[in-house]
Amino acid sequence: MQRATQSLSSHRWFLWSCFLAAAPAGCQNGVPQEKVSSPIQTQAAAQEPVALEVKVLVPEIAVEKPVLDLGEVGLTAKRTGQFKFASTGTAPLKILKVQSCCGVTTRGVEAGQEYAPGQSGTLEFDFYGNVLSPALTRELVLETNDPDHKLVKLTMKASVVQRIECEPAPVRLFLKKENAGCPDLTIRSLDGKPFSITGFKSTADIVSAPFDPDEKATEFVLKPRVDMEKMGSLLTGQISIDLTHPECGNIRIAFNVLAEFTVNPGYLMWLPGQPKQREIWIISNYHDDFEVESMVSAKGCVKLLDKKKIGNRYQLQIEIVLPARQGKEPMATDTIEVKIKDAAPVSIPFRGFY
Repeated sequence: MQRATQSLSSHRWFLWSCFLAAAPAGCQNGVPQEKVSSPIQTQAAAQEPVALEVKVLVPEIAVEKPVLDLGEVGLTAKRTGQFKFASTGTAPLKILKVQSCCGVTTRGVEAGQEYAPGQSGTLEFDFYGNVLSPALTRELVLETNDPDHKLVKLTMKASVVQRIECEPAPVRLFLKKENAGCPDLTIRSLDGKPFSITGFKSTADIVSAPFDPDEKATEFVLKPRVDMEKMGSLLTGQISIDLTHPECGNIRIAFNVLAEFTVNPGYLMWLPGQPKQREIWIISNYHDDFEVESMVSAKGCVKLLDKKKIGNRYQLQIEIVLPARQGKEPMATDTIEVKIKDAAPVSIPFRGFY
């Protein structure tokens, strides 16, 4: 029993001695020692992901005024303007395409052009008032690499008004009247601005008129002359007059000639199931006596059965005779020519469907 007690005391003394020996290693002079990480712990910390801030570069376009009101524009006049824009993104702005429209021409910006961030651009345009309208709208479109504005619409609004008028318009001419019955042409300024006449032309030079390019006024009266030989069988045309008016540089006046004869119907067509016999009337527009000599069908699709004169008109009785169908051809075409004594022949187009 005494030996066991001594053994237990010796064991307690050994544990106490170990504790005292270990104490200085954990604390020296009352100051805690730094904890030393193991190599494994250091490597694990180095492998932890580090959050980085990534800046996305995006192109962007900003238009100063996407809609422009040009106010009043004279008919045939040109109005110049511009659309200003800027590259407001963080990446270069690229113009991929410039889509124009009828009556507008552009310059200054073309497909493929790039604008660095902060750089500006200007799309210039010429707007032509070629259509009379109190509220005419036209659009240009810029196709860009801006993801939020791939198609940028640029709008022009204007009231196209007439600054010059001509009377009469159109001009009616006649084959059997002196000077073709052409009237005087009165050209006047509607806004009170004086102008000069600098040019006068017409289809095939049928109509001409003397003028003084040095004379300036708000109204002119022209006395046209018609070349009856040049007019011949031409029934329609146009007169073009150049002016110095600031908002009307040119006016165009249509002229038409009353033909010697009217054909009714003026166009022949036949569909399956319709009767093949028809009537054609030839009428003198000048109330002259005339004589139909014959009728010719170039391809034989129409045959003359009878002709009868009634006053200043002729009644032609015809029969449609279609040739045999060629393959899958859906129709046959032909031209009928009515020959009139001492006058130009009259032509009538024809279509017949199988």
